[in-house]
Amino acid sequence: MAAEPDPQKLLTSLTTEHFTLQGARSQTVSESGSRASLYLFSVSSTLVALGFIGQISTAGDTFRVFALTVLPTLYVLGLFTFVRLVQSVNEDFQYGRAINRIRHHYLDLAGDKAYLFIMSAHDDATGVLANMGIKPSSWQPYFTAPNMVAVINSVVGGSAVAIAVGAIADPPLGVAAGIGGVAAIASLATLRRFETRYLRTGVGELEILFPSPKP
Repeated sequence: MAAEPDPQKLLTSLTTEHFTLQGARSQTVSESGSRASLYLFSVSSTLVALGFIGQISTAGDTFRVFALTVLPTLYVLGLFTFVRLVQSVNEDFQYGRAINRIRHHYLDLAGDKAYLFIMSAHDDATGVLANMGIKPSSWQPYFTAPNMVAVINSVVGGSAVAIAVGAIADPPLGVAAGIGGVAAIASLATLRRFETRYLRTGVGELEILFPSPKP
């Protein structure tokens, strides 16, 4: 049988782990912000470049070649950004669960002074989100950074498809735009499905020890 841990050493270890987890969460948030900003800057720069090319290309061929070069590239960059942001959300969530477990030990030590802790010590999704000031909702996933990138990137991909259809078949503008719109919706649905599955799997990887009380 394992020896009973020394309470003081255990507290010191947990405090150190708590500090490490907080630093890791800060790095995760910082990386997510940097990646999202880089992608949005790339989108903005591409739109400006397309505007200039559209002004100097009277026949439209130069614009189409340029657009069909940069938009697919931008879409791939968006995919990489989206996947990493989803991974970062899952990583941050797991750090939050680990911190809540440590806080649960703090509450045990606090005894009748546990009311001084206002943050949740439950290691399920409800407890982690509560510490962010968020109530679980079916709408909440739509307000995340990955979903923002997914929407913008799907529009980029749909635009590329519309331009490609216009260059190949030369249909009416409405037809090309409609096909591009369908492609954008399909892209967004695929990305959202990936995000949902990935996060659901990540949430289920760690056993819940301290569930939130049922309302």
